[in-house]
Amino acid sequence: MNRLFLVLLGIPVLAWGAPPDWQDNLSSPKPGPFPNPPALKASYRMGWLKFNSGFAEGVISKPRPDLLQLEVSGGSMGLARKIWKLDATGVSLARASTLRPVVVKQSEDYGWDKVVTDVTFTGKSASSLRNNHEQFKPEALEKPQFAFPNVYDLFSAMLYIRSQRLEAGDDFNLVVFPAKSAYLATVRVIGRENIQVVAGKYSAIKLDIRLQKITPELGLEPPPKCKHAIAWISDDENRILLRAESETIVGSVWMELQNMKITGR
Repeated sequence: MNRLFLVLLGIPVLAWGAPPDWQDNLSSPKPGPFPNPPALKASYRMGWLKFNSGFAEGVISKPRPDLLQLEVSGGSMGLARKIWKLDATGVSLARASTLRPVVVKQSEDYGWDKVVTDVTFTGKSASSLRNNHEQFKPEALEKPQFAFPNVYDLFSAMLYIRSQRLEAGDDFNLVVFPAKSAYLATVRVIGRENIQVVAGKYSAIKLDIRLQKITPELGLEPPPKCKHAIAWISDDENRILLRAESETIVGSVWMELQNMKITGR
């Protein structure tokens, strides 16, 4: 979903060894046959090892017939908040017909610092404006840009993946730009299984998700902090995120659906 989920989970970027011709192996940007998600509201709990360390709420809506919107809010909690305070919000817009991203706006408040990010997408590039409010220096205003066709944010990438048939063994390769850097995202469908989360028991589609950072020279860099990540989405008409797990150098971090309400179709 939105980059906020990654911030709250503390999930670093994941790495596979990708071939040097990765640009030739990108998936077609055409959406799959599965219909767009309904309007809904979902809440998640997040944690590190066996400890609850954060929460998030996501609201998907259709503010206009041609737009899908994700609003996310959340933060750290409990003992984790004493170590790492975070309150965050984010809004992402995507075209309903093409699932292409339009804009992302997000705010991360760490108590001692606040970072506001605005990302704009075209068919040929992604550009970001990041303002660090506590530094009050000209260099605090970052303007990262990435010129590359068919770039996704995390929300539109999620919409694209869930639109596909998602048969076991399917692979998808996308370029995503969450906030200030571009990544090659590889999503592999592992298969289907039943999963129990706080919200209930679901039949789920199991996905393996990996990212590699794309350098300015369009090379790939494997970040060192994370070993692996798995996500489960519901195998029904909603295809909502049920659970995500990531193994990092500090242990397992996770997020899990707590409750969900369909608010419209």
